[in-house]
Amino acid sequence: MPHNGTVAVLPAPVPGAPPRPRVPRPERWVMENGLRVVAIQKRGIPQVVLRLAIPAGGASDPAAYPGTASLVAHLLTEGTQSMTADELNARLDLLGASVHASTGHDWAEVEAILLTDTMDEGIALMAEVATRPSFPEQETERVRAESLDALVAREDEPANVADDRVALEVFGEAHPYGHPSFGTAAGIASVPREALAEFHAARYRPQGSFLVAAGDFDPAVLRARLDEAFAGWTGAVERVPYPAGPPAPANAGQAVVVPWDDAAQSEIRIAGAGLDRRSPEWLVGAVANYVLGGSTITGRLGANLREDKGWTYGVRSAFHAGQAIGGWGADTAVEVAVTADAVGEMIGEMRRMATEPVPDDELRRAKDAMILSLPRVFETPGSIASRFVTIEAFGLSDDYWERYPDAIEAVTADDVLAISRRCFDPERLVRVVVGGGM
Repeated sequence: MPHNGTVAVLPAPVPGAPPRPRVPRPERWVMENGLRVVAIQKRGIPQVVLRLAIPAGGASDPAAYPGTASLVAHLLTEGTQSMTADELNARLDLLGASVHASTGHDWAEVEAILLTDTMDEGIALMAEVATRPSFPEQETERVRAESLDALVAREDEPANVADDRVALEVFGEAHPYGHPSFGTAAGIASVPREALAEFHAARYRPQGSFLVAAGDFDPAVLRARLDEAFAGWTGAVERVPYPAGPPAPANAGQAVVVPWDDAAQSEIRIAGAGLDRRSPEWLVGAVANYVLGGSTITGRLGANLREDKGWTYGVRSAFHAGQAIGGWGADTAVEVAVTADAVGEMIGEMRRMATEPVPDDELRRAKDAMILSLPRVFETPGSIASRFVTIEAFGLSDDYWERYPDAIEAVTADDVLAISRRCFDPERLVRVVVGGGM
């Protein structure tokens, strides 16, 4: 306080521009067998993360055996042509490494998390797992039984039933995205062990696949180790053609209710067609979605159902990326007694997005949140690898994440309104409720 007794009033601080992410530039090459490699150095953490993506997801399942792709991925680490599962796990433990496989609709992935000092042998083990599994009979039957048990348990959860039903409503029977990527009980139970090996032989090929490596390594050493480990792996695989998805769900504008006896809560899903991940519209949609439900607290859905009404712990919405055009959806769970009211409030927020421009201050907050969250996703080898898997899977430019802040800044309120009319119009969306109260 000044000596004359007056109070000094300082001007309010003016926030500066959000910090720009420091995006590392990758090195790229194609191995002699056709495998594309993307290598990104990240010094300071003695770790290397490798992600091998192969177009062998659930969309590739033989028609007679839905679940083949998922079973094959689960069995990659259950024994190879040179070691049993126990021997493999013991070796990985000794190296302080991990290797695991997973599938979605589009891709099968093998991920290795290695220490820099043991990278050489870790890469060799990853290649062994991905390219030379043996599908031992005992482990095959054990994993088959575990998968069937997991499917039965999954059907006991209303949230899972809601997720599966809304996918079917949005995409229909004929589209791979209309069904779970892990297949069906009938397919998993009946697929012969020989068909699993045949699927692997046909789909797990280097041409058409790619590998992303991020971490503390010498690129020349990485290249040499990859050449050695994958030298015997050859062949090509074509990506599966996808049918066009419906422009809107068959039951758009309607409610599909799946009764659930003695339900304390209702699982609510409101969904429809999404956007092409490769299109510039994706980022416009991302901004619009952030305003509506990208944050469970500050998004309009969360502010209404959670903060104002106190009906739910969380409500979110998202566009879902895929090799084919994915979907968009919002989801939450509420007490049965307020189910109809909650659906009405969600529809009201979606209609408001589709009919009224977003105010400047609300748009500004959404953009800042999206831009400010970006730098931290380049802090670890794992998160860096994930971002470059996205670039490679969708054919985006290497400077995509560097240009991301400017692309977000360029989105206008008119852009948000236009994309909201297409994607959030309640008459183009189906409502799925598992529980009661409707």
